[in-house]
Amino acid sequence: MKRVACALALFVSVVSPGVQAQTAMPGPIPAVSRTDAAAYLVGAGDVLAVTVYRAPDYNSVVEVAEDGTIVLNAVGRVQASGMTPAQVGNEIMRRLQSGGIFRDPVVNVMVQTYRSRTVSVLGAVGKPGEYPLDRGGLTITEILARAGATLGVGGGTVRVVRRDGTQQDLPADQLLAGAANQMLQPHDTLIVTESATFYISGEVQRPGNFPLEPGLTMERAIALAGGITQRGARSRLKVTRHEGAADAIIRAKLQDPVKPRDLILVGARLF
Repeated sequence: MKRVACALALFVSVVSPGVQAQTAMPGPIPAVSRTDAAAYLVGAGDVLAVTVYRAPDYNSVVEVAEDGTIVLNAVGRVQASGMTPAQVGNEIMRRLQSGGIFRDPVVNVMVQTYRSRTVSVLGAVGKPGEYPLDRGGLTITEILARAGATLGVGGGTVRVVRRDGTQQDLPADQLLAGAANQMLQPHDTLIVTESATFYISGEVQRPGNFPLEPGLTMERAIALAGGITQRGARSRLKVTRHEGAADAIIRAKLQDPVKPRDLILVGARLF
């Protein structure tokens, strides 16, 4: 049997029941997840690989046309859009039988290229681009994981833009908690915005850049940086804050809130 390999392949085996085969029974067919296969509905633009066991002359790689059909030399035009790969395979099998070409064909149909059911991921992710909804029920977090998003505490916002233009902003921490996770639909767009951050330096154990948690105070910011050093003074806090076109340098107290892009300098004791 001719095999068509593809990194994004959905493999389905369809065998006609109750009819004895003309040839010897085929060897083991690779196991597939029928749950995943049944969930995907073929659409216009998808590329399908159709193989007929022990009949390589009938194998074909075809693109689903805008009218939702594929054309095969042996059976003519076959409806594919809106059907699962298994259903497409069943129809091809039925045509081969009714046309007297085969009595008991084994037809394999797989999606070689996904084009009709995709979502786009943009913004602060490792691999922005277009991703296939290659199984049913894919959620926002599953697609973000494929795109290399690194969401954490204070991890920004994910904007969901639906095909009809409606938009919804979802806090990343709620997505991670499962409270705002949703199933995606074809042609949705996810726009990931980075979390606000602040920078702390001076007499702290771990100076650096940190995500801005909701309600963060100067005291908590020092704790995130590992606390003060032996020479540090909690009362000597200087903050460079971006305000409009200019930067302002202010003295801060432990209970003051930290704002986006704050540069916090923890000073040393005088004695």
